This record gives sequence, C-alpha cells and structure tokens, in this order.
Amino acid sequence: MHISKHVAFVVSLCLSRTLADFTGPTYPPPLDLSSNSSLVTASWKNLSSQLDTYLNGKSSAAAASGNVTFSIGMFSMHDPAATKHQYHHTSPGVAHGSSGEGTRSVDGDSVYRIASVTKLFTVFAGLVDMKDEDWNTPLTKIIPELANFTKTHEDGSPVYTTAWDQITPWALANQISGVARQGVAALDLLFAAVGDPNATATLMKEYGVPFANASDLGTCLDIDCTVSAYIQGVMGQPPVFEPWTTPAYANNGFILLGIAISRLTNRAMEDVYPSTIFKPLGMTSSFTSAPTDNATISRSVVVGVPVDGFAAGNGLALSSGGLYSTTNDLARFGTAIVNSTLLSPLTTRKWMKPTSHTASLTYTHGAPWEIMRYVHPEGTPSAGKVTDLYTKLGDSGYYNGHMVIIPEYGAGFTILSASTNNTLRAAVTNAVLDMMAAAVIPALEGEAAQQARHNLAGTYTSGNSKLNSTMTISLSTDDIGSSGKNNGGYGGGLRITKWVSNGTDVLASDLFANLPTRLLPSLPMKEMRSQPGQSPRQVAFQATVNPQTASYTAASAAGIEGVIGPFTGSAATNSDWLTVDGAHYDDLGTNLIVFDLDPQGYATSLTPAAMKASLQREREK
Repeated sequence: MHISKHVAFVVSLCLSRTLADFTGPTYPPPLDLSSNSSLVTASWKNLSSQLDTYLNGKSSAAAASGNVTFSIGMFSMHDPAATKHQYHHTSPGVAHGSSGEGTRSVDGDSVYRIASVTKLFTVFAGLVDMKDEDWNTPLTKIIPELANFTKTHEDGSPVYTTAWDQITPWALANQISGVARQGVAALDLLFAAVGDPNATATLMKEYGVPFANASDLGTCLDIDCTVSAYIQGVMGQPPVFEPWTTPAYANNGFILLGIAISRLTNRAMEDVYPSTIFKPLGMTSSFTSAPTDNATISRSVVVGVPVDGFAAGNGLALSSGGLYSTTNDLARFGTAIVNSTLLSPLTTRKWMKPTSHTASLTYTHGAPWEIMRYVHPEGTPSAGKVTDLYTKLGDSGYYNGHMVIIPEYGAGFTILSASTNNTLRAAVTNAVLDMMAAAVIPALEGEAAQQARHNLAGTYTSGNSKLNSTMTISLSTDDIGSSGKNNGGYGGGLRITKWVSNGTDVLASDLFANLPTRLLPSLPMKEMRSQPGQSPRQVAFQATVNPQTASYTAASAAGIEGVIGPFTGSAATNSDWLTVDGAHYDDLGTNLIVFDLDPQGYATSLTPAAMKASLQREREK
C-alpha cells in the first residue's frame, strides 16, 4: 500500500498534540528505577506521600479506605533494586488481630490469597510444560467424558449443547471458549433448595422461575467434588457463545484448563505450580493451599473467619483462583515473565499479544491477559502515546490481587489487598492502581527519555573528512517531563535534527521532506554475533516522519483536515505500521539507523544502514 508523501505532509501540518509510534517503546527501556536520581524513585516517594496523606486524613472516606489492608510494589528486569519501591497499609482490624490469626503488620513477605491472578500462573505453567500441539488439541481428545458426550449429542441443539470438540486449552486460556461461567451447583439459584425443599417455592415467587428438583443439580455441589463428577455436571450446560466468538469470563473454563493441563502432563495441579514455577524462580512464600506452619501463618494476612476466607479450601478451583503469594514473590514472577527466564523470548513475545477485542476501545484480551491501553496524558512525556498494560486481576472472597506488566519498560507493579467488605476492597484496590499508573508510567517514560538523551543524543561524524557525513540526534527537556510543557505535534522521542551524507542534506530529500524526523526503537540491544560477550552491542531504530493519534475520533477532535471516519482517519492513526521500511537502497532500508554501544549502553557510533558509513560520536564540549 502506498500513501503519498504529499498526503502525509498535509496531514502533518494540521496535527496538534499527536504521536507517531509503533506498538512498543519510544525509547530503550529505563535501566535505573531505584537510585536517588531516578525519576521513578522520586515519583514513588510522591505516591507514598499521597497515600500517607489520604489514609491519615480525617474524612469519612479516608477512614473507610483505611479498613482495607493492602501491599503494593514494583519490579524490573533491568533493575533488581526496583523491588524496594513498596508501600504497605495495615488496617486496624488486622493490626488488632481481630481474626485471631495472622500478621499484625504487613510487608513484602506477607502472604495473601491472590484470587484469579492464579489464572496467570496456570497459563504460564502450561506454556512451560506443554507443547504447541497440546494447546490446540480439542478437549474431546483430552477428556474422554466430553468425547462420549459429544458423540451421543451430535444432533443436539447448538443453543443448548456445548461444542466440546471445537474447544481447546488455548481457547480456555484466552477466555474465548464460550463455556458456561460457573461449573458447580453451589452457584446455582436452585442450590438454596438443597436440604430445604421449601426454598423452591421462595425462588418461584421471587424470580418467577418454574418448579425444579434440587436433584437436577447433579452430584457436584461444590468445588470439593471429584473431577469425574465435575465434568458430568458441566458437560450438559448450554454454551454462552460459540467458541472463538467473544471473550467471556469463565471460572469454569479455568477449572477445565487445570484438568486438561493435569491430564496432559500426568501431574496434579498441586504439583505443577511448585515444580514448574515456584521452585525454579525461588518463590519460597507461594503456596497451593493455606500454610499450616506457625511461622508462615504469623506473616499471613487473615481477615474475617479463617475457614471462610484465608483458609478456605480450593478443591477443583485451584487452577482458577486458589494460589497464595506475597509482594516479593509476585515481583520474582513478574520479572521472570518480562525476562523470559523460563520461556524462550519468542514464546514470551507471542504470548504477550492480544487475542480478541472487547467492546471498549481501551481494553483487549489475551491468555489470560486483561490488556489496558493507557494513553499518556497531556503534560507528561510522550503525551498522546498508547502504552499497553498486560494485567491480570483477582477478586474472590475477602481478597483482591492485580499483576500489571508493561513490556516496553521491562517492568511492572502489583497490588494485594484484603478486607471482608467486598465493595470497599474492590473500590480501594482500583483507586490505588489508578494512582500507581498515574505516578509510575510517566516516570518510567521520563526516565527512559533521560537515559536516551545521555546514551544516544549527540553529533556523529565520519572519520573520513572526504565523505562530509554527519548526523545530529537530539532530545528536548520537555520530553523528559521536567517542564510539564506540551512536547509538540510529534510527541516525544529522539529526533534527527541534522543529517548530511556525502554532502547531501538527507532530511531535505524526498525521503523525509523536511518533516520532523524521530527515531523509534525497532530491534532491542543485542551483542554482535561476531563478538559474543564483548562490546560493542547494537540497537536499531527506524526513522519516522508520520503523525498518529490514539484513534480516528481523536484525530477528528484535534481538527485534522479531512478526517471524517475510520477510513479517512487511518493515515492519522496508523501511518507507521503501514509505511515502515518502505524505501530501500541496495537492499537496505533508508530509515534504519543502528547504534553501536559500549558495555554501559553508551553509543560510540551509529550507521545509517543504507549509507554504509559508520559515524563516530563526537565528544561533548
């Protein structure tokens, strides 16, 4: 597809506060998240101060929020010391030991139930232990009971008969299988009639339902039933959607996924998590059931009646929401994901992608990622840019958990919370997460910009004076966010402000048409294959002149001429991916710029690939 330079130029002249990017980073990821000079450290201190001020306030809202115990923390594959950024709040109930058990003061080693964050561990364990073909095998070839059911119900109505032969473990992992949400009878309204026949009449009056016998619910009344009884109970449930139609949250799907993984690996899930994840990653404070030793109980977060909350049994729901962990252990897990510690980098990249949309423009879904598309606000570095947050939330019983991974920074953050007030707990958890996002993400972007200016910005000149070749890379103070000013129509990023090759002004040529030219990372820092383990290392960028907005509606709202709808707005929202690598000379992209780095990541030279001439970095005067 070809978009004329004239159209791109006209669109660019009309832009205001927009940003051209590929999906991914604007700068190489920040390496310093923990020193006193890091913007991330400053931002975390400010966040902690805000939380202190609010929780110690006199308002009724602050007093109510104080009744939720929570722990938050950061992690980074590039800076192990980032885990020092934590904040912990102990509610009065926990501090006074109202439950009779557990810690009186929470910290990074306090044990919480993590609820449905467990689902992330379940998929990760499957990725480590299973083959690709396992993920794409129909459940009817894994669970014989479902095969028998499918065979005997070939003529069943598709409205009332689940297509088990079309559902795979990968569909379950992506929450797009269409299976019924819940799988145990205890979650059915009719369960009230178990042991109380008079309850049926009450249900009929309250909901207008017809009479039904409690025996219709089968033998799997709760999560403590056998696998066989569970499968017998769910196989006849009608589907919610056809497989691969739309994401639909289903705890039942993850119970079935746990059963499938167990059968494919010939191991119980109680053994899978410790052997596949906990032990290899040193997660010594993570468990598949409530700890029973006094030392661990004494640092556990126990709210309410223990048997109803912290110590409640998992049964078949282990793979859906039964794990226990700590802030420090979740940091180890998150770091292992972004660092590809147990998976290959290729597998990690394939896994951390959206599978399907939701009805919202800002939320997509993966396996089992709940992907939030964060738009950097005005007054922050890279205002208007979209950064994908790969998250998994958990909310069950008295506990909430949330894992947030930001691939472009190689970093993330977590929250664990506990309270018997479900509504309050969820509200406080989400509010704190919003505060963390507002504090951490712009700081990570600003730190990355500050690092890029130090490591990459400068003037590069050919050592051969006869070539008359030079390139100047710059980055303004506004890109770091210290001024709070708007950073211009083309957003943040390294800029090529001068490019002369063999005496020719390249920026004035048809290749760049004197448009603002930014550099966007395309290939991460790698050791040169000819010199493994030695310097220099290399990182590649693509030079781009394309504008972009977060959506075509944003382009229209910005007053970009000619934007009427999704088709006329496509050039203003996605030009980079459409036009990348469009011009070559002698088989090399004219937009490809490769930096050579020393062991500290400092650029010593760069090569515009198509020009085939290395330019040496000049010393700062």
